[in-house]
Order: sequence, then C-alpha cells, then structure tokens
Amino acid sequence: MKKFIEELKRRNVIKASLAYLVIAWVLLQVFQFLLPMLGAPEWLLPTLTLILAIGLPIWIIISWIYEITPKGIEKTAKDSGSELVTQATNKRLNVFIIVSLSIAVIVLTLKLTNVFDDSDKKIAIAVLPFANMNGNGDDEYFGDAITSDIFTYLASVKGLKVISPKSTIKFKNTKKTIPEIADELGVDFLVDGNVRKNEKQVLISASLMNANDEQKWADSYNESEEHPFKIQQAVAKKIVAELKIRLSSEEEKVLDKFPTENIEAYNLYSKGRIAVLNTNRDSSALKLNIKLNKQAIALDSNFAEAYAEIGQSTFLLGFYYPDFDYDESIKTGMFYFEKAIQLDPNTSRAYAGQAMILNDVGNWDKAQEYFEKAIEINPNDATIRYQYAVNSYSENYNKHLIQIAIAQQLDPLSALIGHQYFASLINNDKIKEAEKYFNKYRFLFTKPGEKLEKESVLIAYKNKDWTAAVRFFEDTLKKDPNNAILNRKLGEAYDGILLDNNNYIKYTKKAYELDSTNWVNGWEYQSALLVGKKFAAYKKLIQSQNFKSVYSKSEGLNYLFNYYYFQEDYKKAQDLLKDTLMYGIDYNKAAISAQFGDINAVVSFLNRHKYFPEFKVPFYAILDEKDTMYFYLEKIKGYRHQRHPANSERYGLRSINSWKEFDPYRKEERYKALLRKHYLPITKWNK
Repeated sequence: MKKFIEELKRRNVIKASLAYLVIAWVLLQVFQFLLPMLGAPEWLLPTLTLILAIGLPIWIIISWIYEITPKGIEKTAKDSGSELVTQATNKRLNVFIIVSLSIAVIVLTLKLTNVFDDSDKKIAIAVLPFANMNGNGDDEYFGDAITSDIFTYLASVKGLKVISPKSTIKFKNTKKTIPEIADELGVDFLVDGNVRKNEKQVLISASLMNANDEQKWADSYNESEEHPFKIQQAVAKKIVAELKIRLSSEEEKVLDKFPTENIEAYNLYSKGRIAVLNTNRDSSALKLNIKLNKQAIALDSNFAEAYAEIGQSTFLLGFYYPDFDYDESIKTGMFYFEKAIQLDPNTSRAYAGQAMILNDVGNWDKAQEYFEKAIEINPNDATIRYQYAVNSYSENYNKHLIQIAIAQQLDPLSALIGHQYFASLINNDKIKEAEKYFNKYRFLFTKPGEKLEKESVLIAYKNKDWTAAVRFFEDTLKKDPNNAILNRKLGEAYDGILLDNNNYIKYTKKAYELDSTNWVNGWEYQSALLVGKKFAAYKKLIQSQNFKSVYSKSEGLNYLFNYYYFQEDYKKAQDLLKDTLMYGIDYNKAAISAQFGDINAVVSFLNRHKYFPEFKVPFYAILDEKDTMYFYLEKIKGYRHQRHPANSERYGLRSINSWKEFDPYRKEERYKALLRKHYLPITKWNK
C-alpha cells in the first residue's frame, strides 16, 4: 500500500485530483448563481453535478497515465528516472492548485457576503388595513384609502419591497397575530393603525412592528379633513427614516407630492379605486370607478391619477367583457392615458395602460419600453408587474417568469397572479418549484376545478405523460361520480389528450345535466357536440331556453356561426358576420377568409391583433401553409392561463390538439414529433 501511495505521489495523481475537486466546486457555485438568471431548467444543475462527479474517476485515470511536461502532455514514465519532468509537473500543479484555491476563497467570500445571492434583498414591508374607529359604514372606504395612500407613498421608495393592498386587505378584521401575518406575506415589517373622523378633523394612529411583534415606532396624528394627505406623507416619511433608507432626490419629490388639492375629488378617486381593489375588477366596479373619477376630474382637471384610473377601467372593460366595444375601449383608454402623462410624466399606471394597448395591437417593442418606464417609476406595483408578465408571454417565457415572480412576491395572496406564476414555472421546466408553490398556496384557488386542474398538470409533467392526467380524473371521479366539475374535466381530458369524441360528449353532457347553471359546463358541452359532429343535438341545445338563459346575444350569434362553420357551410356562416354584435367577430371573419383562401385578409387580421401562437396556427392549417403552421406550433409552450373565463386553463398543444383544422396533418411525422414533445400520446388518428 505504501508503495502504491508513493507511486500516486510520483505521478501527481493526488494533486491533480485535488485541483479537479477545487475547480469542480468553483464551477458548481457559479452554475448555481448563473443558471436561474438564464432561465435554465431545474434538471440542468443536477445533470452538470453528475457529469462533474463522473468526470473525477476519469480524471484520476488520465492523471495516472499522463503528465504535463515542458514539451506538452506526455505519457508518465514507468519509473522515477525522469526526475526533472516529474518536478516540472509537480510545480505546475502546485501553481494550478494555489490559483484554484484562491478562486475558491474569493467565491466563498462572495457567497458569504451575498454577492452571489440574486434574491431581492430589499426590506419587505406591508401596510395592514387601518381600522375605522367610527363604526360608520359610510366612512369605511376612508380607512382603506388611508392604507392605500401610505402604500402608494412607500411603494415609490426603491429600497423597499411593499406588499400590494390586494393581499393585505385580506387581513382586515383578522384575528391572526403579527408574526403569523408577517410569515404569510413574507415581510420583515408591518404597518398597523386606525383612523377616526371627528367633525372636521382626521385622527390617525400608526405603528411600525417587526415580524416578531416588536414595536419599532408609533405615533398619533391630528389633521384637518381638508388636508389628510399630510398624515399619509408623515407616516411614510417616518417609516423610511426608521428603516434608515436613503432616498434619491426623485423619491423625495414623490413623498412630498399631493395627488390633488381638492379633497372632494380625492374622495371620489379613492372610492372608485377601492371599489375595483375590493372586487378584483368586476365590471360593475370598473364602471363605478369610471363614473366617480370623471366626477373627480370635473372638480380638478389636473388630477393625473384620476385620468389614469378612467383609462385603466375603460380598457379593462373592453379587454375582459365581450359586451363592451373593444376598439372603442382602446381609443378612449389611450386618450385618458395620454392626458394623465401630459399632466404628470410620472404617472406609472398610465404608461402601463398604454403598454397593454400597444402590446394588444402588435407593437411589442414599444409596449416593452412603456412597461419598463412604468416599473422604473413604481417598481412595487404588482399590477404593473403582472400586466408586463402577461403581455410578454408569447415573446419571452423567461421574462414572463421574472416579472410574474416579482408580482407574486408583491401580491402573494392574489389567485390571479398565482395562476400565472404556476403556469410560468411549468413553462420554464421548474416542476418541483411549481409543486412547492401549489402545496403552499393551494388555498388561493377556490373556484370550482382549479385545484384539480393544477394537480392534473403536475401529474402530467412529473410523469411526462398527459395520459396520467386522464387516469387521475378517472380515479377521482369514481369517488364522486356526480361531481359536475369532475365530469367536465374528464371530458376535456378525453378530448385534448386522447381525441375521444364519444367520451368527450358523454362526460360534458353529464356535467351539463348535473349543473346547467354553470355556463362553462354548457360551453364545453356545445363544443363537444361540434367536435363530435352531432349537429342536430347541437342546434337543439343552443336553442333551448335553459341554455339561452346563461349566455348573451353576442355569444348566441357566435354559437350559430359555429353551427354553420363546423358543417362547412361557410356561406351561411359568412352571412351572420353582418351582425356586428357577434362575440369574436374579427376572429370569425379571419377564419372565413382562410376557408376562402384569402391569405392577405388573414395576414392583415393577424398583424392587427396580438394573438398567442396557438391561435394563429388554425389559419395556416386551413390555408395549407404547412411551414408557417409548424413554425407557430413549435413556439407553443406547455401551459398558460388564458384571459377568457371558459378557456382559463390551457395546455399548449393539448388545448388545440382536437381542432378539426389539424385532421389533414395528424399522420405526419412532424406533427407526431410535436405530440411527443408535449407528452401527448400517439392515438389511432395518428396512424
């Protein structure tokens, strides 16, 4: 053994192995830092670690056989006669080890000082809802407004990470302790307080607590009702001072600025904003916000934030609700955004609103510029981060993850943001992180079927097989056979995964019979009848009084269009397009143009509208433009959250796999390769 060890030393195997281990460690530290920044999949780091581990014995063998000489790499002599060569190799390895260890020390020092930590090291703080001590419901909004204003002032400070009021509002009248709330929100400090209105005076008490429920600061304020902003400003400034945050000159200006000098205009603005905040953009709240802020600008025509609120609510009505004219909402929204920026170039929500419009009409580069401007002004606005993420989805999946991850940190209790964050983790192959997030925040997903959907997605991606999701729904349905949501979900799975039209109809029909008041059940059942070519049953369904009671006139016109379109009676379908009330009329016009071979009309339509890749491919499939069709199919990612309520859960190719436009291509090797890429099975339709 002694002789063997001596031989290892002579051949410099031990020193070579030590050098390898040091360099491998340094590389892993660098990989651990860089790979997440580059959006690398989760499996890459463990794979690189395994490769380096496998490389060690190979390196030992190589260092036994070869050595570095002044002439280059040569075979090691079998005896110790070449003493000078051995010494030269030994010296080179000594230098190499010293340099490697120096690098290792530098890397370790950087890690200990958090230089290699890319996490957000800003101080995290949340402003809890201020209690209304008057007990008067009419003044309830005032406490919420005070809370929101303190948040707004603090959010302008770039050294802070401030939790959105949309998350903190959930702790109104809570019995949870400060440490429990701090843990749930992931913050270091909490601002708490109460507000009382007494005749013409406003009395506010506020305190700053750390996550361990230790009071860092507390004070009371008494101000004229005509100038309540002074209190919010004073509280925000005191908090910044207590946290020892150095402000830039721009941040100081923001903290000194009043949104309006007109208290009545401010109250109207606050009521509208709080209504939208508390209802998560319900159409009635959006309309109320527009109404109240129009009254506000009538009182103060220079109130920039009020113009931005009108622009946002107007655009969102057209964006989310089919009964509102989308083109008109864009035009009107842009007018109010431009007016807000003209009055105050630092109105961040106006830039974000313009960015959404520009993105939706296809001008992504300009939209990105405006989003970046909005974030520069207000980096703590979770809504802007969310909007940026959603609108960057089809352009850059990694950028989507970066922005939605920040939005999730700023508004951790938002289910809307949670959907997007979960989807983005899946799309970026971070399956373990998606599972961890879902297990922690599954309580957010309260709408019927949301938890089931995410469980099925995790099962599919963990097994790399969507048929595992079918089995999951089948097994779950056995335990609860009369669950309408489960029946519908199983029907959808049979459709998109197995192309099984009979079971698609069977289970969606049962879902509709179990709960016909849920319009999504009706929507899915009518879709199943179309795909299955059961046109008589389809017409009977859409004309039934029960079905009509859950959809609007514009949606009814769209159903009738589909009735003719799926029977390939394109002339009758085209005649229906004369009614401009039809929901999705532009998309339907493009589909008819494609069927008539008018590629110019299709391209013109797609250039005017910002559609995800999966909504472009049917047109090129119809036109037999195969290369373009496959180009967009290749761009589809695995999972995303779509804005249309009936299509809220989408799965890339799975979501469109059953579309009739792909029937001519199913047996092509390119199509089957895409199925495998998306973990979808090869069925009888592909053989």
